[in-house]
Amino acid sequence: MAYIVRKVKDANSAQITCGTMHKLTNAEDFSGMDIVHVTITDETKEHHHKKLTECYYILKGEVAVEIDGKTENMEQGSLIMIYPNTKHKARKIGREDAEILVVCCPPWSEEDEILT
Repeated sequence: MAYIVRKVKDANSAQITCGTMHKLTNAEDFSGMDIVHVTITDETKEHHHKKLTECYYILKGEVAVEIDGKTENMEQGSLIMIYPNTKHKARKIGREDAEILVVCCPPWSEEDEILT
């Protein structure tokens, strides 16, 4: 097939430490990256990745991303790229839940995520 179409409402979802993750793609779709929609209702645990680069694009709300001890407040329409071996965590700020689109390159894997 020359393309794929996915909708957040139809995606496989899972509860994660900070809210709900909807996997829009995976390594079977394309081995170079995957795309995930995350609704942040709380805060993630601090972690880093050995190989993975993550890009967070803020779709809705505001998110505070703590990176190696420094906090970046991100609003709707903002992007942050987090390189491998960078300790980070994210939390919503404000009343409403935040929604972010996360692009992972290469695709996310459990063995690549290291809690600190």
